[in-house]
Amino acid sequence: MKKNELIRYLNENTKGRKAGRKEFRTNDIFISSSSNTENFRLTSFGAKMMAKHFKEYIIKNVPVEDTDCGITTTGVSGKMILILDRYLKTPYILTNKRLRLYEESVAAQIILMGIQDWVEQKSKISEK
Repeated sequence: MKKNELIRYLNENTKGRKAGRKEFRTNDIFISSSSNTENFRLTSFGAKMMAKHFKEYIIKNVPVEDTDCGITTTGVSGKMILILDRYLKTPYILTNKRLRLYEESVAAQIILMGIQDWVEQKSKISEK
């Protein structure tokens, strides 16, 4: 998937004004517009637009282990953001409480493995 293809689809299939303009721009939908094939993290506005057009898969209560205290809390780590940006090639939005995806196969992997284990597995692959 490429960002410009998704923007084109949203522009063609959304009626009315888009973000106060006649059409969406990459920065309206995605946090980073530096690459057309990487960094698919959505803005909150982008997530609202995606939810109107695509099925949304929600993973709630993203657990993160705090290595200093040895306790598991609900939150997001920097490592998690970096790994998601590197390996997800479809749109997603990550908040402190949940991860929302728009691709069924990746959502199924993360639901079955758990987000922490999925991130660890991808982290080990990138170390090699």
